Amino acid sequence: MMAAAIIEAFDARADGGRRTVEVSRERVVIARRVGGVDMRVALEPKQYRGVLLRVLIAEGTDFLYQVRLLHADPEMSVTLGECDREADARALWRRWAQALGLPRLVERAEDEIEVDRSAADPKPFERRRGRATLRRRNRFLARRKMGRPAHSDPCARADG
Repeated sequence: MMAAAIIEAFDARADGGRRTVEVSRERVVIARRVGGVDMRVALEPKQYRGVLLRVLIAEGTDFLYQVRLLHADPEMSVTLGECDREADARALWRRWAQALGLPRLVERAEDEIEVDRSAADPKPFERRRGRATLRRRNRFLARRKMGRPAHSDPCARADG
């Protein structure tokens, strides 16, 4: 089971401009203080659209890769991490998506988001009963045959 990750993030509406986000497999809790009142919002991960990978341009030609938990309400979206290297960002993106059981999303252009359909995660081999046997025999010969009793039961009567 995944331990909860606690993330400190900027929040323009919160007192002090900070909020705390606790992310675990079971829930996402956003805590902040607004107007002197403590607020906590708890959401299930399935209420999020997915884990988004986006590219931001930082200082000329450098790129900054951002991994976000995307919600329909922008206030509920959470930045899970930022990386300078694409390989690190993709690894973080895949881990979060797998841990939370959410689809991987990619931002192709401003507000143009699509589901990642790459075959990076191979599906496990599906096992079926008798699969090795079926390669050698056709399905009718692979069936289990009913056995006949070796000797008749002395207690059984033919007349019922």
